[in-house]
Amino acid sequence: MTPTETIAIIDADIRSGEDELAREQVLARLHAFQDASITPLWVNWLRARADLRVVCMVHDLTRLDDFLIDVLREARGVIGTRAVLSFGGRADINRLLEIPMAANGQLDAANVRIKLAPGRDREAFDAIWGLPDHPQVKPVWLLRTYHGFNADLNMLLFSESHPAINGYITSWLRPVEGLIDTQLCDVIDWHLLASPDQMIQLAERFFEFNREESNG
Repeated sequence: MTPTETIAIIDADIRSGEDELAREQVLARLHAFQDASITPLWVNWLRARADLRVVCMVHDLTRLDDFLIDVLREARGVIGTRAVLSFGGRADINRLLEIPMAANGQLDAANVRIKLAPGRDREAFDAIWGLPDHPQVKPVWLLRTYHGFNADLNMLLFSESHPAINGYITSWLRPVEGLIDTQLCDVIDWHLLASPDQMIQLAERFFEFNREESNG
C-alpha cells in the first residue's frame, strides 16, 4: 500500500426493528457512491449482533469523515458507526481472491480481534502470521488496527468447517506468546461491492506490501 492508503473497517449499529430497511438503504447508498477517494469492498452481516460491517479501501483519509456522514450515517435505521483503520499488515494474495467464494456461501468466515501485550507487538505479530498451515482453516489477512479501541490486530479466517475455526483459535492462536486475548465475530452473510479488478488491485497492493516488509 502507498503511505496515504488504509483499510477502514466500519461497524454500523442498527436500530431494532429496522434491520432490513437499514440494510437496503446502506447497500443502495454504497452502490450509488462514486468517489475515487474510497473504494467500498464488501458488507458483512455479523452474527453477534444484527449489525453491518463495511470494509473499504481508503485512498484519501481526508474524505473518510464525509463518507461516514453522508453515505452511512444518513441511512435510515443506522444509529451509530465505529471505524477502525489499518495502515499495514500481512495478507495471503490467493486467499484474498477467494473472498467471492465466501460471499457465495462456499466458505465459512470469521473475524478475530486480537489484543497483544505492549512491548511484544512485533514478535507476537510475526508468530501469529508464521503459524503452521492448518488443514482446515485459512488465515486471509492479519491487519494492524492500533487506531481503534477494541483490538491491536484483526484477523480474517476462512474455513469449510466452522467448528474448525473455533478449534484453531483455541489450540493454535491463543497459545501464542504475547497474545493477551481474542474475540471472535462470525460472518453470517456477505454483499460483495468490489469488482473483480478491484479485488485483484487489493490483493496486489497487499502482496507488494508484504514483499517490501519481508525484505526490510
